[in-house]
Amino acid sequence: MQRSRVQMLGLIVGMAVVAGCQGAPPPSATAPAPTAPPAAAASPSLAASPSLVATPLTVSSPVASPAASPAIVASPPPAAAPAPSPAASPLAAAGPAVAAAPAAAENCEFLLGFAALRDRIGADTVGDCTENQREIPGNGTAEQRTTKGLLLYRPQDGSISFAAGDRTWILAPNGLMERPTNQRFPWEADRQAIEGLQRGGFFVYFRHGATSRTEQDTDPNNLANCATQRNLTDEGRSQARAIGEAFRTLNIPVARVLSSPYCRALEFSRLGFDRADPEPSLVVPDPLTAEERQRNTAAFLAILASPPPANANVVVVAHSPNIRDAVDVDLPVEGGAVILRPVPGGKPTPVLRLLPGEWSALAEALKRPV
Repeated sequence: MQRSRVQMLGLIVGMAVVAGCQGAPPPSATAPAPTAPPAAAASPSLAASPSLVATPLTVSSPVASPAASPAIVASPPPAAAPAPSPAASPLAAAGPAVAAAPAAAENCEFLLGFAALRDRIGADTVGDCTENQREIPGNGTAEQRTTKGLLLYRPQDGSISFAAGDRTWILAPNGLMERPTNQRFPWEADRQAIEGLQRGGFFVYFRHGATSRTEQDTDPNNLANCATQRNLTDEGRSQARAIGEAFRTLNIPVARVLSSPYCRALEFSRLGFDRADPEPSLVVPDPLTAEERQRNTAAFLAILASPPPANANVVVVAHSPNIRDAVDVDLPVEGGAVILRPVPGGKPTPVLRLLPGEWSALAEALKRPV
């Protein structure tokens, strides 16, 4: 079931790749319109490579920052591969990995866009697969580890990439492009999202950080009593502090921090952003009646329909059902977030979902001057 969902996702993205060969893709409904990748006079286009036109999946690399102008490659990179990439999330680290390369798996295979990118840059560079491609809960990407790095699909900007140590190759509409792993092209979705936050005018909705599943909410009518609630673990507190530090490093202005009245959300807000304004409509919806739940969703949507102050953003910390009810966005990972662009008088537009560890990785990468 998992593989069939990813393969179907790959087929859809493949159609977008073909469209990219015929002209610049239209802006996405859920992401800011990316600046087109720089034209590459010497770089082969997708249209010039029949094997790529028929291949779906797309990928992006681990953290990257716009420190210098990335190079565009006109031919496959050398066969000698750099060090293997990080084993976890593609944004988990900004530098090359130091762990030993994993062994190839017997029953895995490269499919669609991942197979096409491997053919394009060379099997000796990508290596053999160590697993099948898999979806990453919480941010919409798919990835596949190899013996020499990490293949990654990122739907927000329609890119397929392979990262190996300090180098990343990206298959983009204008051809195969190469950059340092710790840099970003101006058109890449996460860089554009952060630059939008730096200008202000967005909502950033967080699901509270990691909690202990041995605890339960037993008294929803007395939210002042944290002893009767599921609370943050040490990991959840560390997530909050790291995210707050990333916001400061990235110079993301925050005007207000709205929080669920539950203790885990209030603590996450205060640890990360030094403040919390309890918002009654953000209580956990599950214990409520259908009428109460609907009323709270309407109240929350009214908040989201009012744009944040000029040159600043509004942070919201609550629970996964609240944002699912209001905007139909799923945050299955505790500490996960979605950036929302407000639509005056209407529902906001989701721009980008981020896992909790990605904020620090982006801060490390994007703090370098352009």
